[in-house]
Amino acid sequence: MTMLRSTASGCLLLALLLLRADGASKVKFWQNCAARGLCDKRYEFRDLRIHESPEGSPKGNFKPLGHPDFLDSWNGEVDVFTEPPDQKTFWKKYHKQRRPFIVKGAGRLSPAMNWTDQYIMDHFGSEVAKVEWRNEDRLTDYCGQDIKGETIHCPKDTIPYVESRTSIRNFIRKSREDPSWAKYIISQMPDDMGKEWKVPSFMNCGKRPPGGHVKDKPWMTQLYENNFWYLRVPPEMMGTSTIHYDMNHQIMCVFAGKKEWIMWDLQTEASKIPMWNDYYRRPSEGKPRGSDDSPIDGERVDLTRWPEFAKAKWSNTTIEKGDCLYTPAHLLHYVRSWSNEADDYRNIALMTMFQTEEAFDPAHCSDVPDYVSLSEYDVMWGEFPGSKAVPRCMNHIKMGYPNWKRLLQQLAKKELDETSFIKYWRSRDKYPKKQIKAAWKRFMSEELEGTWAEKVFNSTSLAQLAKDLSCAMEGLEGPERKLRDGESWDARNEYSLAGSTKGYTDESHQEL
Repeated sequence: MTMLRSTASGCLLLALLLLRADGASKVKFWQNCAARGLCDKRYEFRDLRIHESPEGSPKGNFKPLGHPDFLDSWNGEVDVFTEPPDQKTFWKKYHKQRRPFIVKGAGRLSPAMNWTDQYIMDHFGSEVAKVEWRNEDRLTDYCGQDIKGETIHCPKDTIPYVESRTSIRNFIRKSREDPSWAKYIISQMPDDMGKEWKVPSFMNCGKRPPGGHVKDKPWMTQLYENNFWYLRVPPEMMGTSTIHYDMNHQIMCVFAGKKEWIMWDLQTEASKIPMWNDYYRRPSEGKPRGSDDSPIDGERVDLTRWPEFAKAKWSNTTIEKGDCLYTPAHLLHYVRSWSNEADDYRNIALMTMFQTEEAFDPAHCSDVPDYVSLSEYDVMWGEFPGSKAVPRCMNHIKMGYPNWKRLLQQLAKKELDETSFIKYWRSRDKYPKKQIKAAWKRFMSEELEGTWAEKVFNSTSLAQLAKDLSCAMEGLEGPERKLRDGESWDARNEYSLAGSTKGYTDESHQEL
């Protein structure tokens, strides 16, 4: 049985799923406790009857992650620095061994430390943002899907996944006017925000292909994508993630509120933790097939169903305003976000990422500054909202998009004439030949110096072509229009990724 919130009224009600007396229930997976409103309060503020467990249940059953009942499997807190580690220490000890750490106060040099809502609205407010439920749940990704030989059935009152678009200004206004509005921004960072974040430089000295180094900054690591988080929660409430891992290395700094991270190293703990798709692979087995989630409810862990999870070694840390956290790719984690400041209910974070193919290059590791503004980096997908020079990408929120520089790396290996150049790009996608020819003409007129590879990597026209083609491969046909003030729309509103309400049953969450 799983506790959930009734959707029949606006108040929070204790509810249980009533299984059919004949044991013929098709539903075996439920939306998590926080997403349905019973566990979206911090532990000390919630009705603890939610966590009561039948006599004889395993220790920790129905308790939230991090509860004292899980101390038997606690592996300690992650490493803490008061100053950023040097590049060699980072690459050899933390990156290579896939170990997270925090740097206390590493964000305090950034102007973002002083952001007020008014400042954010004045300087970035017109930019569009992606908005989701602040208590994440991914059951709708799996309803109706056949997974591990089993069709996933869902109760008929499952809350749909909704992904909206609105301006940052409109979101802040609405979240201030209605504290019960349970949404948050998780979006691509607008370009101008990068000027106000001085990123600790420990991850620099990443290897680049011949010709691919940034002029006068050969130590600069290739960053991939930048993200912006904003949520407003009353002091007793919190935002929550699912238990999941991501495909890129991440550096996050918090500029308002707190974030508690609970982590598991899948290199040693994978056999004890159920995952939806089992995409993870240990480094010796190759790369994971993709990011993945666990069906375990982080606020109400069912150890009767998954008893081995109690043995999974976990670590934790809490990052506060001004702190920065490094998390390696494929590190399983769960995050709670809140603010207990009496005069500031916001939780704000900025993140940048780099991909798993990056490696240490000691030959290009001299005179590296301790901190570098994010705006100085040639971030692969750092241009947002973008420009008309890359029309298919403009105003679209690009998160998890392809590595377009791989197109340039292949091109840089051998000098091509115009015919071969057109053939190369046409072989990647049915991209208009006319636009490829125009890009060649612009490339030839740039008067670039150096080797063919250096010309390829330093060409503005080729970078624009590679980005636009990558967006075309993602199904984008042209710019997304700018939103009017106060406007919002749903990019996705889904009961099931499999289509419509596929996989849904006539069962529902019944009130007690």
